[in-house]
Amino acid sequence: MNKVIAAYDYSEYSVVTTDAIGWYGRVVYCRYMDENNQEIGESARSIVFPESVVHCCSRNGTAYMTVTKDADGAVEQLVQLIDRKHDAPKYYLSLCLAPIYGSQRKYLVLVELFEHLKLQGVEHFYLYVKEIDKYSQTLIDDYIREEQAEVISLPTEHEIIFCPQLVAAADCLHRSRHHSRYVLFSDLDERFFSPKGYTLESFVREKLQSAPGRGAMRFTSRWVLRTPPPQSDYEGEKTLKQHLPMLVFHNSSAVPNVRIVQKLVLDPRKVLNIYVHHVEAYYPGYEGYEVPFQEMHIRHYRDTSTWDKQWFDRLAGFGPYEITSYPEVHMKKLFENIKNKLDRIYGHKTMFSH
Repeated sequence: MNKVIAAYDYSEYSVVTTDAIGWYGRVVYCRYMDENNQEIGESARSIVFPESVVHCCSRNGTAYMTVTKDADGAVEQLVQLIDRKHDAPKYYLSLCLAPIYGSQRKYLVLVELFEHLKLQGVEHFYLYVKEIDKYSQTLIDDYIREEQAEVISLPTEHEIIFCPQLVAAADCLHRSRHHSRYVLFSDLDERFFSPKGYTLESFVREKLQSAPGRGAMRFTSRWVLRTPPPQSDYEGEKTLKQHLPMLVFHNSSAVPNVRIVQKLVLDPRKVLNIYVHHVEAYYPGYEGYEVPFQEMHIRHYRDTSTWDKQWFDRLAGFGPYEITSYPEVHMKKLFENIKNKLDRIYGHKTMFSH
């Protein structure tokens, strides 16, 4: 096996998540250790299912777990068993953020995402980090101190972008189970908007919580073209008015006639396995809901600096570009919250005048 990410105890069973891609269906062995790192009983045979996930029997007295290729193989890594026995979630709605990677500064898109989602009713952020610059890490540390976020470090071995996404999605499905009632899976550059005036929380309550047979909802997108975020330090209003994506970028693709780049809100108790853009398998008795564009959709602020011609041709095929904006009534409060947060963290004080 490669790296073990985490282990969760759901009382009747446990789950160990790993970064093993390509091990689907292979036999592995669950290993159980007490608080003194002494093994409890014999190893238990299991298989990798779904991808990168191993289901194990629960065992009394277990404090740490791992999985190995062989029944008596050397134990090279242990992770503390996280208690998820009781279905008593601390949060109503949380975010599972796709992995953060690369050396470019991300503080501006991060703070915009977090403060946008807080206004939408999201209470907690599960952040998967492969690589991040120190300047942006200072921002994340502040959300951790305020107990609004937790960081899960991902290994750096996988070069294919999709591999860390699959690993993070699999772990976050299990990490959020019994910890958050509902969880949103989204990327750093995606913002939610309802033409009908819903917040994400109110939409979840009406469309998901009130429909017991639904395990997930899926949102479609439209693209809003943007340039890369600035690599300079925060300079107060000047930085925000020149570079804050939701404020300064408006060139939008036409509303697609097909559903594109879809993302999910789901109940972790009802979903067995997810892919990046869809549920692979529900537990029996549950199904999904395809959210109509006009009820709520994603404004995908896509950095086009690395695009080739085929992407622009694809967007042009949807129809003429349009100039669209995030509603000013919401933008004013978002701007104020972002500025207050960044002023406090990076120490730049200017008069608020947006």
